[in-house]
Amino acid sequence: MQVTMMSDSILAEVADLLENALNLHPALIGVVLSTREGVVVASVLREETIEPTVLSTVSAALVWSSITTMSNISRPKPSHLIHYAGSETVLIVLQHQYQLVCVFSDSQDDEIYSIITELQSIGTRIEILMRSAEDFGSGTILGRVVEAIPTVDQGMVLTIEGMPISSIGLKNDIEIAALIGSIFANGLTYSELTDSIIIGSEDIDMIIQKLDEKRLLVVIVKDEDSKSVCKRINEIIQAGI
Repeated sequence: MQVTMMSDSILAEVADLLENALNLHPALIGVVLSTREGVVVASVLREETIEPTVLSTVSAALVWSSITTMSNISRPKPSHLIHYAGSETVLIVLQHQYQLVCVFSDSQDDEIYSIITELQSIGTRIEILMRSAEDFGSGTILGRVVEAIPTVDQGMVLTIEGMPISSIGLKNDIEIAALIGSIFANGLTYSELTDSIIIGSEDIDMIIQKLDEKRLLVVIVKDEDSKSVCKRINEIIQAGI
């Protein structure tokens, strides 16, 4: 089981609920609890080939794009997503701040649909537990950066391939994410150790910060030293690990 830092009591309850989810059906081979920004909180797996970090990052991007797309078609937000991939099916159950990513192997649609309600109930109970944890979930990475650095009011978290996960203050999210992602995805950096890039202009600077191997953070800086902002962002990221 993979888990981030949280109190022992909350951890035990979350672990029990994830085990309950995994035991709902024998075709369910993995359940990953992650934030809407793609950070793995905890996971229970029957097979070691499942990569929680990849699942959480891809799912976060899928959720963002799905909600954005659906908002242009219908007012209600999606409650779940189903992704078919050969013999495996990935069900994403959405909560306000978190998501349950459930991997099924060799399952039928009716088997998956038969337990969606139970998985949603488990997801809701976990969300309530996580909100009660004072030492965990004190906001998203992007939210913490904006709160800590008043001059930053525009930013985005995206996958390294250029898919938006969350954003604030930006209008052309998809286009901006695609352009920024292309820098890292196409190897347009001088080293694999590159962790930040500052793009400067007369009025504003853009900081591209590598969060991990799968995600990037982008913020727009006005009237402040970008290097010092980079340092403060790193401190915020490290504090949230």
